[in-house]
Amino acid sequence: MAKFGIGARAVDLLGRQQVAGTPTAISELFKNAHDAYAKTMVVDFYRVRNLLILRDDGMGMSRKDFETRWLTAATDSKRATGYLPPPDTDPDQPPRPVMGEKGIGRLAIAVLGKQVLVLTRKKTADNSAPVVAALLHWDIFSLPNVQLGDLDIPLRELEQGVLPDRSIVADMVEESARNLETLRSQTDGLLIDGILADLRTFDVDPAVLVEAIMPGPDMRGTGHGTHFYISPTNETLALDVDEVGDADKATPMQKALLGFSNTIVPGHEMPPMKTAFRDHKGGGIWDDIIGSNNFFLPEDFEKSDHQISGAFDEFGQFSGRIKVFGGETRAFGIHWPNGRAQPTRCGPFRISFAYVQGKASESSLPRGDWAEMSEKLNKIGGLYLYRDNIRILPYGDSDYDFLDIERRRTKSAGYYFFSYRRMMGVIETTRRENSRLVEKAGREGFQANAAYKEFRNILENFFIQLAAEFFREGGTSSDEFQALKEENAKNFEILRKREQQVASQRKKLSDGLNRFFEGIQENSYQDTAKAVVDEIEARLALLTEDDVDAVDIRMLERKALADLSAVSERSRIVRPRAVGLTKELSRQWASYEAQRRRLEEETFNPSLEQIRQSFASAIERLGLASQARQMAYETISELTSERERFVRKLSTEVRSDADGFHERAIQLTKDSIRSVRTTIESKLIDFERQAMADMDADAISRVQANIETEIRQETDRQAELLRRLADHIASVSVEGPSRDELLTAMETDLEDRRDREEQSLRLAQMGQAVGIVHHEFGAAIRSVRRNVRQLATWADRNEKFRIVYNELTESYAHLDSYLSLFAPLNRGLSQTKRIVRGAEIASYLTELLGDRFRRHEVELIITDSFKDLEVESYVSTLYPAFVNLVDNAIYWLEHGRHLRVGEEVSKRKTITLDATERAMIVSDSGPGVLPEDELSVFQSGYSRKPGGTGLGLSITRDVLEREGFKLSLYPYRRGQGATFSIDLPHDDTQEEDA
Repeated sequence: MAKFGIGARAVDLLGRQQVAGTPTAISELFKNAHDAYAKTMVVDFYRVRNLLILRDDGMGMSRKDFETRWLTAATDSKRATGYLPPPDTDPDQPPRPVMGEKGIGRLAIAVLGKQVLVLTRKKTADNSAPVVAALLHWDIFSLPNVQLGDLDIPLRELEQGVLPDRSIVADMVEESARNLETLRSQTDGLLIDGILADLRTFDVDPAVLVEAIMPGPDMRGTGHGTHFYISPTNETLALDVDEVGDADKATPMQKALLGFSNTIVPGHEMPPMKTAFRDHKGGGIWDDIIGSNNFFLPEDFEKSDHQISGAFDEFGQFSGRIKVFGGETRAFGIHWPNGRAQPTRCGPFRISFAYVQGKASESSLPRGDWAEMSEKLNKIGGLYLYRDNIRILPYGDSDYDFLDIERRRTKSAGYYFFSYRRMMGVIETTRRENSRLVEKAGREGFQANAAYKEFRNILENFFIQLAAEFFREGGTSSDEFQALKEENAKNFEILRKREQQVASQRKKLSDGLNRFFEGIQENSYQDTAKAVVDEIEARLALLTEDDVDAVDIRMLERKALADLSAVSERSRIVRPRAVGLTKELSRQWASYEAQRRRLEEETFNPSLEQIRQSFASAIERLGLASQARQMAYETISELTSERERFVRKLSTEVRSDADGFHERAIQLTKDSIRSVRTTIESKLIDFERQAMADMDADAISRVQANIETEIRQETDRQAELLRRLADHIASVSVEGPSRDELLTAMETDLEDRRDREEQSLRLAQMGQAVGIVHHEFGAAIRSVRRNVRQLATWADRNEKFRIVYNELTESYAHLDSYLSLFAPLNRGLSQTKRIVRGAEIASYLTELLGDRFRRHEVELIITDSFKDLEVESYVSTLYPAFVNLVDNAIYWLEHGRHLRVGEEVSKRKTITLDATERAMIVSDSGPGVLPEDELSVFQSGYSRKPGGTGLGLSITRDVLEREGFKLSLYPYRRGQGATFSIDLPHDDTQEEDA
């Protein structure tokens, strides 16, 4: 009697050659971890070391389990009729449906790399189970003429919580090598040499790595589960993880691993297992490529244009609910004509999906949300197929449209409507209800049996009928969709045109503001006004009594005033009406108004007064005092005449516009009346022609109904036009804010809210990050301080080590001083006020920022007044304030040179700390704070530093004000740098004593 023999190559065929690729292999291992009741499955890919580590915290295995299950291909332990009892379940968790059934899933590891060190530890009540370790090189299964029984797999048992170190791994390598040498005579010696060379380079030390790698499932202590250390990895792994080049495509790894559990639909069950794939690129940089933010969220589902959900019963008939463009949710059904009153082979299942319109103009989503959603849909959009809430590959991959939705769409987009890339959704099956849907051996989808073909047919019919019912023009229930789509398109076009108009006007305003501030920086307005005054004074000085009369004086005065007015008008900017300003433009406009008032007060008004005085003096000197009153009267008369002509011109334009509007309004009312009359006459004629004398009453009634409907439609249309006209007239005539003013206010408020929302998000993220850093540094830095002190003893005994110790302590002291900036985050570090001296602040700044002073060649000047200053305060209030001010000064001294105006030689870079009786002064020799920024530097979120947060000065001012200080900025002076003042707290006691 003959028997089958089992060659070692059977494992190779079942493993590497049956799994589609590395993404499918990792997905298979995820499923195995799920079946082992793992709560967490973490993959870490360390590219620099070419090492892949997979860890789960599942039930784990004993040595017996490992030998009889893991090292036995095609076990029946997961089948109800298997000869082995099923694996242990976790009594602390609800039962889980089993994903694997073929017993070959663990062989997928061979696709990820040639060599793997397996560690597993069984979960027990007393945590006494040992760690089982095994080392495999998968190429041993490809050796010719070798039976499975000829191969020995090195196996070790380690006491509880102990991981194998380098010596244990080396011993397992040697054992594997000895086994291979015994096979050399019966197989290919060159293959043996290649495997041995790989084994000699296997450099994995779990006992050391566990302290260095990122947190995850851990077998030490009470830990349990199964871990895989794979090195070197398959060369295709990095390629599958990396982007494929197109921005609108997900990586192969993301396509396979995203959405492992069903988390798309609102109200879904919590996934029983969390997954992560961390790609470590080196230098401490890593990215979780399947993190929760990379996949669809229930919020994405709910804000989509359309949502459909329901169930197919055992006969393939659908019942569910639909919501179109956020409207009312309504029930509907889809008939499957091939049912023949027989239960389907595929069984009942559910579907839930959301859909986003392909054009932004037709979508109800705001354009920003639509663009963000479209980007995600282009990458990972599609229908994901789940069995017992665990994903079945490759369904959901946008390149795998198993329902041919895109193929039908190419025939007629309007007829079939749906696009596979515009939807996100799930098809939910179960092993119990859909047992005839059988996965292929390679895990690349269901076998194309009768049940699967029926399954596809039901779904294809569903999408065709759904489009015909709700989304196709002329569909039975498509009126709502068509009307809302047209309304969205109309609103989109209105907003687009509005944005174009607003963008143009904002650009014009921005250009005008930029020109104004350039003039301020260059002293253009001041210089020109001074030139006007100097010129008129020079001309007046040349006049004598013999060659001048009152007419000449008046002409000179008119010219001088006109020239000065021209300079003033050149500095004036008209804000556009009915245009909301962005936060940046609002900031610039506020700065413009402040600078414009300053020009009036400090330049134009004084210049005007100087011109008046000059002419008064000249008139007195030239003997024209008797004519002064007449000259003043004539000047005023000319001004009043000119102003009256100006107002009359505007009045004429307004009347002309009003007359034109009145004529258009009258014409519109006439046209409306004429249109209604014409329609009525034509319909009466139609009635005479259509309602014959011999027609029965029912036919005449139908003619009547049609004519009445058309008359009503026309009168309603004209009435709507007249109502809009009446509303427009009312908005102009009533008291209160105009529509333009309301629109401006609303647009400005909208822009401000957008900026505040973005800023709040950044602040929240920064706050969380700083909180974590501060908490973690608390314990870590104490340990570092203690260990650095302990090194001092060794340094005292070893001169060479003393040099290293000195450099280490200096570097650490510098770092520790930076860490002290966290003091304001925890007032517990400095809860007591004390006398803070200026000399102490200066010393702190020198120690903290000394390296930067030297690197950027900045000189810190400390006056005696500052050194002698004494003020009672919290250290944690004053020190960070000075650090922020000096840090900003260093930056702008180095990077602000291009902002200096009209300077040909570089200036000495200095920062000066000074003090007066009531204030502390920080000044620098940099470009200064530009005039347009004077009101903005203290605003939260405003910064001219590339990548700056705009929080430093805002927070500094707020912290100082809480302690009674006041931080302010001196006005811009060309070439004088920036000067900040910290006014000391107001001393009420001294005032009362005084």
